[in-house]
Amino acid sequence: MEERAQLPSVLIFAIDGLQPSQVTEELMPNLAAFASGGVFFDNHHPVYPSVTRVNAASIMTGCYPGRHGLVGNTLVIREYDRTRAFSALVDELSVVVEKTGQLLFRPTLAEIISGHGKRFVTVGTGSSGNTFVHNPKPNAGHGRSIHPEFTIPADLGASIVKRFGDWGERTDPDYGRNEYATRVLTEYALDDCDLAVYWCDEPDHAQHAAGVNSDLGKQALAVADNAFGKVIEHLDENGRRNETDIMIVSDHGYSTSRGLIGIESLVKHKCPVSVVLGTNGASALFWVPDRNTDAVDQLAEWLMRQPWCGAITVPSAHGGIEGTLPARLVGQEGERSPDLTMSFTWDSESNAVGVPGLAHTAGQPVGQGDHGSLSKHEMRNTLIAGGPSFKSGIHMDSPTGNVDLAPTVLRILGLPGGESMDGRVLEEALDGGPNPNSVESNTETFRAERELGHAIYRQEITTTSVGKTTYVDQGSAERIIAT
Repeated sequence: MEERAQLPSVLIFAIDGLQPSQVTEELMPNLAAFASGGVFFDNHHPVYPSVTRVNAASIMTGCYPGRHGLVGNTLVIREYDRTRAFSALVDELSVVVEKTGQLLFRPTLAEIISGHGKRFVTVGTGSSGNTFVHNPKPNAGHGRSIHPEFTIPADLGASIVKRFGDWGERTDPDYGRNEYATRVLTEYALDDCDLAVYWCDEPDHAQHAAGVNSDLGKQALAVADNAFGKVIEHLDENGRRNETDIMIVSDHGYSTSRGLIGIESLVKHKCPVSVVLGTNGASALFWVPDRNTDAVDQLAEWLMRQPWCGAITVPSAHGGIEGTLPARLVGQEGERSPDLTMSFTWDSESNAVGVPGLAHTAGQPVGQGDHGSLSKHEMRNTLIAGGPSFKSGIHMDSPTGNVDLAPTVLRILGLPGGESMDGRVLEEALDGGPNPNSVESNTETFRAERELGHAIYRQEITTTSVGKTTYVDQGSAERIIAT
């Protein structure tokens, strides 16, 4: 029993930007082999916006962005600084914690399990903000965080470098740092924890740079697969494979840029009202000074006239602005909610190598990869699970989402806390659980429109619910010439 405690009960292995279609024997043989013996979740969803740090927070808290409070990769936190949007990276997030007392409104898995005497560790090669939100109370003793730019506790970094050497610089693809992180995970981090998280920055980094399923992107998939294979090899060699539950998840799906929209300049020079803009890849979030509803209405009308404007939501504080839909539909209702969210337009045409899904974006030029929108290609991501707690050798079509990981992990660890989360325990995937085909779900499409003189702006958002948990399937808009 003492030896059992040396390896985690649960490992969350996150592969940034991985699409389900990329889990093949050709591209990812190690992961494909694991998936064939586990549970492949065919109908899995990120939260909106479909960007990394927002989804990392939802994975760790089991809550929608409106409830946990990290509503964008780039965001405004009014109680911190209402005048500007900032990128959620460790240096500024640490200041947010110091000045406001909290980054997230909801407890993370690290906080919950440490409160029950269990141990947490996270190792990541993605952005510093991503790893920070896994364990965002650095002085609370909730576990260890290991990243090239920082560690929690702070003095852990020196001992990591002393033992493993320097991290080295990021390359394309990021092979060296993921090899380093895998060594840290298998030779150090797994030795003394109950829940471990590994976050691999590939293929996201390469797909942004060169596009989905580009040659560089395929090399990056091999980087992630190699890292996963090393972890499986370690568990096998130590006789712990059959005692460790593993959940492989991605944070979002992907699109290829149809066109780069210079929305910052357009908002500055053309928008009829003053706003603070936070660009999030293929979505944009807007904060209006003093939360003035008339100003939000003017902003909404201006956006609806733009050919690149997709689905728009506003929180309940602004009532039913004509043509918009409620922010609660996309999980963006909360204390830090933007005054308006806008997804760029998208379609299902294919990129140069035949991968469907194109979108306008504020982040990447034509042909490169991006995400953040309500595209159905971005609102589908990857979840695969295997281990003693899970069924084996099945594909499961019941709706699931990133908010479901935390309550499911707590169930596996035998801990309370999941009942207060937005996500649900994935009972149908657990050994002895119900037949996945018995899971009842309800799909709804919500519509709104607004007359704009010679055109009509018309949008719709589709969601699917299981019990109290809602997953966003997609959202889109069109402009119809009035006759």
